Amino acid sequence: MATLLLAAAGSAIGGAVGGTVMGLTSAAIGQAVGASLGSLIDQRIMGAGASVVETGRLDTWRVQGAQEGTALPYIAGRTRLPGQMIWSTRFLETVSTASSGGGKGSKPKVTQTSYTYSVSFALALCEGVATRIGRIWADGKLMDQSELEIRFYDGSDTQMPDPVIAAIEGTEDAPAYRGTAYVVFEGLDLTSYGNRIPQINVEVYRQPSSDQPTLRDRVQAVALIPGTGEYALATEQVSLIHGPGEYETVNVNNDAGAADVTLSLDHLQGQFPEVDSTLMVASWFGTDLRAGQCEMKPGVEQVLADGDRMPWVVSGLGRSAGYAISRTGDRVNYGGTPADASIVEAIAELRSRGVEVTFYPFILMDIAPDNGLPDPLGGSEQGAFPWRGRILATANGTAAAVAEVEAFFGPATAEDFTVSGGSINYAGSDFGFARMVLHYAHLCKAAGGVAAFCIGSEMRDLLRTRDEVGAYPAVTRMIALAAEVRAVLGPDVKLSYAADWSEYYGHHDGDDVIYHLDPLWADANIDFVGIDNYMPLSDWRAGDDHLDAQDGWRSIHDPDYLKSNIEGGEGYDWYYATDADREGQLRTPITDSAYGDDHVFRNKDIRNWWERPHFDRHGGVRSNVETAWVPRSKPIWFTEFGCAAIDKGTNQPNVFRDIKSSENSVPYFSTGARDDFIQHQYINAVLDYWGEDGRNPVSEIYDGPMLRMDRAHVWAWDARPWPDFPNRVGQWSDGVNFGTGHWISGRQEMAVLADVVREVCARSGVTAIETKRLFGGVAGMEMRDGQSARSGLQPLMLAYGFDCRERDGVLHFFTRDGLVDADLTDMDEVEDSGPHKVRGALDQQPDRVRLSYIQSDHDYQSGSVEAALDAGAPMRAETADLPVALGAGQAKGVAERWLAEALVSRDTLEVSVPPSLMVLEPGDVIKLDGASWRIDRIEEQSARKLEAVRVEAAVYVAADHPDRLFDAKASSGVGPVLSEIMDLPLLRGDEVEHTPYVAAASTPWPGPVNVFLSPSETGYELVGQVMREATLGVLTAPLPAARAGVWSGGVLRVELSHGALEGRTADAVLDGANIAALRNGDTGDWEIIQFRDATLVGPKTYELRGLLRGQAGTEFAIPDSWPQGTRFVALDGAAVQIDLPLSARGLDRYLRIGPALRSVDDATYSTQVRAFDGAGLRPYSPAHLRGLPDVAGGLSLSWVRRTRIDGDLWGAGDVPLNEERESYLISIEKAGTVLATFEADSPAISIAAADLPAAPYDITVGQISARFGSGPTTRMTRHD
Repeated sequence: MATLLLAAAGSAIGGAVGGTVMGLTSAAIGQAVGASLGSLIDQRIMGAGASVVETGRLDTWRVQGAQEGTALPYIAGRTRLPGQMIWSTRFLETVSTASSGGGKGSKPKVTQTSYTYSVSFALALCEGVATRIGRIWADGKLMDQSELEIRFYDGSDTQMPDPVIAAIEGTEDAPAYRGTAYVVFEGLDLTSYGNRIPQINVEVYRQPSSDQPTLRDRVQAVALIPGTGEYALATEQVSLIHGPGEYETVNVNNDAGAADVTLSLDHLQGQFPEVDSTLMVASWFGTDLRAGQCEMKPGVEQVLADGDRMPWVVSGLGRSAGYAISRTGDRVNYGGTPADASIVEAIAELRSRGVEVTFYPFILMDIAPDNGLPDPLGGSEQGAFPWRGRILATANGTAAAVAEVEAFFGPATAEDFTVSGGSINYAGSDFGFARMVLHYAHLCKAAGGVAAFCIGSEMRDLLRTRDEVGAYPAVTRMIALAAEVRAVLGPDVKLSYAADWSEYYGHHDGDDVIYHLDPLWADANIDFVGIDNYMPLSDWRAGDDHLDAQDGWRSIHDPDYLKSNIEGGEGYDWYYATDADREGQLRTPITDSAYGDDHVFRNKDIRNWWERPHFDRHGGVRSNVETAWVPRSKPIWFTEFGCAAIDKGTNQPNVFRDIKSSENSVPYFSTGARDDFIQHQYINAVLDYWGEDGRNPVSEIYDGPMLRMDRAHVWAWDARPWPDFPNRVGQWSDGVNFGTGHWISGRQEMAVLADVVREVCARSGVTAIETKRLFGGVAGMEMRDGQSARSGLQPLMLAYGFDCRERDGVLHFFTRDGLVDADLTDMDEVEDSGPHKVRGALDQQPDRVRLSYIQSDHDYQSGSVEAALDAGAPMRAETADLPVALGAGQAKGVAERWLAEALVSRDTLEVSVPPSLMVLEPGDVIKLDGASWRIDRIEEQSARKLEAVRVEAAVYVAADHPDRLFDAKASSGVGPVLSEIMDLPLLRGDEVEHTPYVAAASTPWPGPVNVFLSPSETGYELVGQVMREATLGVLTAPLPAARAGVWSGGVLRVELSHGALEGRTADAVLDGANIAALRNGDTGDWEIIQFRDATLVGPKTYELRGLLRGQAGTEFAIPDSWPQGTRFVALDGAAVQIDLPLSARGLDRYLRIGPALRSVDDATYSTQVRAFDGAGLRPYSPAHLRGLPDVAGGLSLSWVRRTRIDGDLWGAGDVPLNEERESYLISIEKAGTVLATFEADSPAISIAAADLPAAPYDITVGQISARFGSGPTTRMTRHD
């Protein structure tokens, strides 16, 4: 007997492998020891010959361990692992002591001691060799890896001990942990985790071993998109400043804390370590499909805010002069043109990583819907956001076409540009194509140079424009532009034009066959032929009723099938003359009946185009004169190639989904479902095919291959790091296109299903494996706790729909497709007893399936989907856990397939066939009585008895289910903070008298803000931490002076940048509520005020009434009028005093203030140099100054002493002195000149007549502090 799936393996080949298969004995195989699905549906999916075993469970929370002997997990693809503690130091205690106060006459010195702890440790992650790690979570929260000291070891056989472990344990005793992937955390600060080691989870990537080169090994070049985003290519943080302390970080949209492009490049080099070339895209915006009216302009997303460290400048244009990109609602339709400075940074970054740059100026057509523009293609108006290849001259075929082409290119020449301080300036005012290209040529030179430069791409219809004599003026202009670019970049930079795959080989215009680009390809300034290669590699349809299936091909994913269409199939052997022919598969052979040169009409026949001379044909007549092309003279680069990750993507690799664009489309006969694996197979097929020995001819002219496959740039890798892109749709609206788009970032680190199956089997000693018909990509899977291979494979079989059977001692794994292997409709092949069919009871049929799975694109959290037959009827539901990482759309498809398979497989069949049908095996599909049946079991008797279940091929056709995007916060960047350093008087009386306050605010608030201090520009020490955001603002109208200490009728109007205000009762105000400070910008002194009423009168704008001015002894700081723009700080407890030694008073000190999440040398910190008087020590000015003439002509002065502390106990007699001794300074002034000074040790003094000048004159009295000196004075003017 032979049965389907692994249940048969024990009896079939158990003896051959020592009595066990994948860890199960012959007796155990076939026995159900548990279930991962409902008891009914699981057997129907797995097949009658299989039994279900217990598999890995779906955990929603997993903790790291430290138990010796614990088995490490096996993983494939990517997953989130808790790790096992394999080494740790003891906790390191750091003691910090801070002192304040003290000194003669001051409050007692206060000393505060704090303890912080750190630890170094190592976590084992998985067995085998991992490729890299990604995100790291601590207690469920993502860690900012830029602030961590971590080292990853991939588990290779050559890895050496970690240096910290070796230093502590000794070189001889330090283990290397070879064969184990692990990560070392060095000196992890435990303050944020309650002084304990947090629960660490690590995202781990691992590729299974393969007997073939993988994409990881093969991909050497990628296109770096999107080519938009004003600061998408900036390698350091850039923030837009919207107001004081209000910023928006625009290029740190990830939780690693790094600039998006640098993190993305880290991922690129981790995923594709062989990449050494990038196609750097930078876009300007085309305004019209009519060449004569089209301008190319650098665009901006908005004009209100600019970058803090990098103002937006492109081609000498600032933000206000940039082209305003069109909008839909409140969102721009494209990101802006990358700032020139950001491109310079990105080129330098790539160069530092050993990656060459091919620069790629790009045109995006910003033509919005309802544009009303005349359509040169014949529509009612120009299509929305069309392809640049549709730009054309409306006067094609006439002399006027030349003028349109000239207008498109514009007058710019290389000499019209100047370079100053890294800025590229253009002397003209036009926005022609030549300006854009030459600008970037100069910019690349200023950036230190690039390896290659494209002077344009995919300008198909423009370059096909002909004048009145049939010449191609745009090609002529492109040749001239190449010469200009060569003059700028010099001889070492390789130049070319990137032709669309439909244009590179010539222009077929009626009976004319013109190699119109040959003058360009042959030009001395062009170094290679650039082709954007999106040629179709399949003509696949659902089911088996189509020509390719009838030719014996079983799957569109078959690499041999795809490779057979690289130099074959559509565009090589045949073509479809009409859409109707395509529908009916009426293929017209590609032949040259006139001259026998079939290759002339094959757009896929790169080989013959490259190695043969070219002859134009006018009116069908071939010229006797060769074109300028010299056969085999220059290499070909695939400047772009790729395929969308969509069902049947290889049928039409050039199309893409973008609902806003008139180009929005899915490939021929596609369901629109996401299919990451078809993208993988397309790229792999192209690289594999041209990489085969002898396939790629070598030129004797330049001694190199026809195709530079090391410069075949896969379209595309995004400068925005996955998974933040596409998930942050609030930041990037094109994230919705990612699922079925051309992006390879984030998805091509999947593990090939066939490789996973082979490796899992090999772990159990089974190496006789065949996977030629097994297709699919695994986002992530894990086997742990000593799982058997079979229990590890079963979730994959359920998720990816494949079977297994044994033949001649070899296990054959193959994907279910429902396609017929044998047609038994001829009953002569069936025994006389005939087939016996049974239909299961419908009331036992589940009509709803709920599937829980691991969300591959949402932090590996548990997700759930549901499939139902009829949402309105009572349901019999089955539930399932599937411990495999899937996207939401993929999981929905799995649930629907399960439900459909269970419904169809209610019908079973038993039939006997003669031994002549020995070719049939379990898993084969037979056709009988118009239905298809999958054989699950075969019993060998006098006749072969087949047990089968009904199947339908349509069940295995993927439906279009969109993925879920989990919109994260728009920006993860930590920006600079707005800070105020305030030397304030005592407000409560219990503060440290001499130390200043620091208030900080920022939107968004970064959390705690650190204050560091140093006597110089180095050696900073932490002296304070602001925990709460301050309420800050500026006056929007002048505030006139008013009498201190009494309720004022004035109105203070303030606009807040941060925080809010509220009114309080008069009693509350008198009790200390609603205190604020106004800064005198000239002297640095602050006036302390209070307010009773706060009325919101506009956005963030308040009118404050019931004012008390000059509080806390600051009446001296009241000016004649506080001007508009005066700083306002609410003293609500958010400001903190820093630790400043008393001895530092009056000395310049450097303060650096910034987010505690960043180190003191981070760019988010700002530096101020300040000296502090210690305003808390400042005496108040005396009150009630009186002067009475005495009989001798002198003057008797008296006043009332005020105090800084406890001065409101009115019934307690004199207020406390709060100074070492009572002392006053009295000055006699006239016309601003001090004529005499006196000191007094009590609040009265008599001045002799001889010491008094003639009236008028002024008298000032101020209290003297032993530590502060003379304080503010009270002034009297004498007129007698």
